[in-house]
Amino acid sequence: MTHVTYTHQQLRCKSLPQLKRIYSEIGCTLEVNDRRCKDSWRSAIARYQASKLQKVDEQDIAQSEFEQYIADQAQAIAPEELAIKEINPHHFEIFAGKQLIAYISYDSSEFVTQPWVVMISGNEIFRHTTQARCQRFIHWHYKDGTLPLPLPAPNDYPEAPTITEISFYDQEVSVDGQLVASVSFDQNNYQNLYWCVLVNDVEIFRDITPARCHSYVKQQYQQGTLLVQVQFEEPCTTGNEIMVQIATECDKYGLELLDDGIYTSDGEKLGEVGCTDGLWWFARVNQKRTFCDSVEDAVWLLQIPDGLPSTNEYLQYHPLEQLSPGELQGLFEIAELVAV
Repeated sequence: MTHVTYTHQQLRCKSLPQLKRIYSEIGCTLEVNDRRCKDSWRSAIARYQASKLQKVDEQDIAQSEFEQYIADQAQAIAPEELAIKEINPHHFEIFAGKQLIAYISYDSSEFVTQPWVVMISGNEIFRHTTQARCQRFIHWHYKDGTLPLPLPAPNDYPEAPTITEISFYDQEVSVDGQLVASVSFDQNNYQNLYWCVLVNDVEIFRDITPARCHSYVKQQYQQGTLLVQVQFEEPCTTGNEIMVQIATECDKYGLELLDDGIYTSDGEKLGEVGCTDGLWWFARVNQKRTFCDSVEDAVWLLQIPDGLPSTNEYLQYHPLEQLSPGELQGLFEIAELVAV
C-alpha cells in the first residue's frame, strides 16, 4: 500500500488531530516524545517517511543491479546469430561470427531420397529432403548447445579458406593467396572414396565428394589443426647462383670460367654464358646472344662452331619429339642434313 509523502511545509500547516491521523494512516511506529507537542508528531512522521524512502531507493538500486546482471549473463551465454553463405546453389556454409560451424551440400547420387546433407569437419550428421530443414536443424541444435562443434574455439577465428577450381579434378584451398591444401580426384578405387585432401603432397583426408573435403579442410584450418603447407619458393637466380651453375658445367668439359668469359684449356676464349630474366643464353666471341633452354645447353652449344651442332651431335643430345619448330628448321638448314 502506498501512502502520500508529506513535506515539512505541509506538516507545519496541520493541526494536532490531523498530525495524529497522518501518523496513523502512514503506519508510523516511531515513538512520539511529547504527545501534546505538534513538533514531536511532525518529527516522528518525517523520520518515518525518510526511512521508508531510503528503503525504496535501496530496493530500486538492488533491482536495477539484478536486472543488469541477468542481461549481462544472457548476453554472455547467448549464441551468436548464424549467417548463411552461398558458395553455389548446391553448397552453403553456416557461420557463427567468423566460425564455420557447418556445411550443407547436395548429394547428387542416384536413388537418394534425402539429398541435402549437413556436415561438420567432413562428417555427415544429418540429411533431409530440403535445404531449409537442414538449416533449421543447425539452428535448433546450435542454440541449445547440442551441435557437435569442432575443438574449443580459439580467441580469434581466422577467415575460412577459399576454394579455387583449377580443373574438375583439382582444386586449391588458399588464404590471402597462400596455398594451404589441395583437393584432388583419385581414380583408384578406395571404397568409392575418390576425393582426397593433400598437404605437401601427403594425403590427410579422403571421402566420397569434394564438398566433404572442403568441410574438413576449412574447419581444420580455422581450428589451427591443419598441417602447415610449405609454400613454393622461386629458384634462386642471384648472380652467385648463376655463376656456380656455369662453373659446374664448364668443369664437365674442362673449360675455365674467368671474369671476362669462358676459355678452353689452351687459352682460347669461346665467349660468354649468362641468364637474363630467367632465360639462359650463350654468345660466342663477337657474336650476338643466342637463347636456349638451360645452362647445360648454353655451355655445350658455346663449344660448337657457330653455336650450332652437327646433325648427329644434336640428335644424340635431343630426341626429335623434344625439339621446337625453330630448332627443327635450324636442323634442316644444316648442310649435312640436306646432304642426307
